[in-house]
Amino acid sequence: MAGSKRQLGAISGGLLLTFCGGIHIGWSVVHLNMSGNGWAVEINEQEYRFAIVAFFTGVGTMLGILGQVKDFLSNRTWLMIAVSFTLINGIIFTAIPIDYTAIVATRIIAGFGHGIAHVIMTIYIGEIASKQFRTKFIAMLTASIIAGITTFTLISMVTTDATYLEEPAMHPNRALGIIIMPLSCAACVLIYFLMVESPIHLLSQAEYKPALNNLKILRDELEESTRTSEEFEDMKLLTGTANSSLMAKMFYNEGNMKAFSNCLTMKLANLLIFNYSMNKAKMEYMSAMFDTTNVSLSWAPSILMLSKLFAALVTIFSIDLLPRRFQYTISATVTGSFLLAFGIVLAISDYVEPWIAPFLYITAEVFTALGMLPISEIQISEAFPPLKKAMSVVGVLICEYVGHIVVFIIYFNTPSTPEGVYIETIVLASVILLKSFLAFFTIPDTRNTTLREALQLLSKSKR
Repeated sequence: MAGSKRQLGAISGGLLLTFCGGIHIGWSVVHLNMSGNGWAVEINEQEYRFAIVAFFTGVGTMLGILGQVKDFLSNRTWLMIAVSFTLINGIIFTAIPIDYTAIVATRIIAGFGHGIAHVIMTIYIGEIASKQFRTKFIAMLTASIIAGITTFTLISMVTTDATYLEEPAMHPNRALGIIIMPLSCAACVLIYFLMVESPIHLLSQAEYKPALNNLKILRDELEESTRTSEEFEDMKLLTGTANSSLMAKMFYNEGNMKAFSNCLTMKLANLLIFNYSMNKAKMEYMSAMFDTTNVSLSWAPSILMLSKLFAALVTIFSIDLLPRRFQYTISATVTGSFLLAFGIVLAISDYVEPWIAPFLYITAEVFTALGMLPISEIQISEAFPPLKKAMSVVGVLICEYVGHIVVFIIYFNTPSTPEGVYIETIVLASVILLKSFLAFFTIPDTRNTTLREALQLLSKSKR
């Protein structure tokens, strides 16, 4: 367990930033109903919809920039920039929570911060964590985003009713700002005092002595041990395999495309299940189990996300119990099977008992968090060599966040109804079941491997 506390401290500030980003993802999920929102009274429907997707627009824009310039600055510097964006967002939401222009602008700014934090933390955790902790820390990253989404569903539920028929005593945007400001300040302190620059990043810059010193700090060792020396040599081999040419940074050459495409298809399945979880028809079925006269849409996302958060926290401790392919396959198979069962029930039945939908949906979401979500993030963190990593990770995450925008646009133009949702339920379930089949044959077991060994397994190449 040597160095676990030191490594956890190094990533703690970044986890707070991804938590704040998760809050904004929750904002987009909850704000699907326009009627009566205090800040939306004098805007048209298209403007309202842009406010929802503004955060993802900011994330996508920043990712496009980060892929080109990530290596110019240290990881700590990038996270400090993310802190600045996140803090500005908290201040604006606290000061002017119902101004439309301010809301759109600050959600784009928040997207900048989250885009930086998500990319940097995905790369940083993979590079600094010991092999026995790497996957657990990545599971923490996933859980922090889910926790943020859950937090805003709770904020929305306790501050106002789902349709905003009356302005609440505290607007949820202001409550969000009040939460984000101190978290941003705490992240700033943690990053400044506890974050240690990645030895692999320093080796890529040919700074060998600082890299070794930082590795000893991260492993909580005063003197270089045999184990640390072997790990450092392994890191040097990893960085030494990279080609220094410009084309070497691209994700599509030198055997990198296979790992990239596999990570991307896994993210596609996650994207579909997440966006389906915000579907209004799904929430209406969830709420049918409760007496929710005044909050017909508020309880559903809160209960759903609390269940998912509990599963994500359990996953932190259980992520290495099973081989990767088995854990992902079990997760995806159960998720897809339960959704397929519900789609069939909707297709053949005129009436559905109120408890059936919540049971099936919650089970599907729990099993998604137990495997599909963390393992896809683990693969992205492990799959690419240092020189290609920034461009490759950014490429996958751009597809994910732009995919959120596309799915939201589709949802806006073809809103689902409880009566007609069975078709998309069956289609989504079929895609997830297909991915579970493919994952069984394509996901290697990278438990307790060094980053170089994991890369070899994921790329199937000699290094």
